[in-house]
Amino acid sequence: MKFYRTITIPLIFWIIIFLPGNVLSQENTLYFMHTNPQAIHTNPALFYRCRTYIELPVISSVRYAYSNTGFGYHDALHYGTGTQSDSIIIDIDNLDKKLKKRNYIRNDYSINLLGAGFRIRDYYFHFNISNHGETRVGIPGDIISLKDGNWDSSEEVPRDIDLGGLGVNAIDYIQIAVGVSKKIEEGFSIGLTAKYLMGAANLNTHRSELDIITQADPIVLDVSSRYRIYASFPVDITYSNLGIVETVNFDNSLDDPVGDFILNKNRGFAMDAGVLYDYLEEITLSASIIDLGLIRWRSNINRFESEGSITFRGFDLLQYATGTDETELFQALLDSIQDSWQFTNSNDPYISFMTPKIYLGGLYRLNEKIAFGALLRTEIFDRRPHFALTMSANFNPVSFFSGTVSYSIMNNKLYQLGLGFSLGGPGAQFFFVSDHIPVRFVREVNTGALFPYNARTVNFRFGINLIFACRALEGEGKPPAYRYARPRKLCPAYD
Repeated sequence: MKFYRTITIPLIFWIIIFLPGNVLSQENTLYFMHTNPQAIHTNPALFYRCRTYIELPVISSVRYAYSNTGFGYHDALHYGTGTQSDSIIIDIDNLDKKLKKRNYIRNDYSINLLGAGFRIRDYYFHFNISNHGETRVGIPGDIISLKDGNWDSSEEVPRDIDLGGLGVNAIDYIQIAVGVSKKIEEGFSIGLTAKYLMGAANLNTHRSELDIITQADPIVLDVSSRYRIYASFPVDITYSNLGIVETVNFDNSLDDPVGDFILNKNRGFAMDAGVLYDYLEEITLSASIIDLGLIRWRSNINRFESEGSITFRGFDLLQYATGTDETELFQALLDSIQDSWQFTNSNDPYISFMTPKIYLGGLYRLNEKIAFGALLRTEIFDRRPHFALTMSANFNPVSFFSGTVSYSIMNNKLYQLGLGFSLGGPGAQFFFVSDHIPVRFVREVNTGALFPYNARTVNFRFGINLIFACRALEGEGKPPAYRYARPRKLCPAYD
């Protein structure tokens, strides 16, 4: 007994290729780039080396990140052989081997709108206004098993299919952040950032369960589903006489973008906290937690909920299985699932939690120009932790240039080579940072587009900062492990 292939294979293709995703959003390399003011956003306890910095609208920081925990481009798509050598093939069998029980595709972005930081004695103050977006698609490994149906023909035994976790979590919000770092005593400083969140839109698969359970003797097929999908987005809903959702219409969703997405009632709060501790003169230990908070969604709310189950027993199955057309069986199953999968809707407010990130790092200063770092980053979502490990080498040969090379283990892949650099001195500074630089690409014959061949992570952040009154971090309130090569005195007023 097999599900109809001509339906399931296109379904798998669309999910893999076109669903937006929010991967494990890494910014590990930036954590050690202390010559860059954006590092404060990964640990608010950091004292930036310049007395003042200014983040300009948009151009000071643009960030994008894509990651995939299950497969790379070459695992899903590759050129065929023989007469198909110029065609891209969807390799379903290879995907079946690569996918884990739970897989995630993720896209994140952030755009800076305005920001600044300045130091007063033992305090460093900073603020930032920015727009953030995250999308995470959950893909259960068993989704590929749909191509073989719910029966293992090689072993002649039934196969259960678990599609729990199939869903999307997406959010867009504006963040207003104010933070301060303070030296408590020599070699020990802390930092705290408070964030006011203005939710623009949200889609949250609060709970998703879809199981297909098969028994061989007697032949029984149980299909059960339970879905809760919460959304804050302007749509028009039509209902049946029984109050069941019939249609969702997006035609008028963008009629009032200011009122619906900015001047709405979706508000929240989050906090960042960090600490720096000089364990030895050459070693500084650090820890921080970022984005610990939530948003309460009150505008344009739709809470779609569905729970149902169906059971096909031997007689019901055999009357279709004895037919010559396999489509009849599949259509009967599909119709029954559709009839039981009916959504109700309510407009009650709900809460969504941010995705907290925990950093644990150590920095060893070999000399005035070279330092080595190690970082464990933990991101928590779907009620479980997701880990990444990064090692870095940081080089600051002259006052106007610093570079970082990193090696990361993340997204179920052992090698991710990243880099970052800052270029410039008082006045203006350009920076670029990425946790993974793809080095191998494949070109699509028809369009000429380039795709990373085996990368599961592609991310970058770049921008231009205005920086003033820069000098080496020495003396009171400045951790020794963050001292780099001492620049020449560029601003006598502060010396």
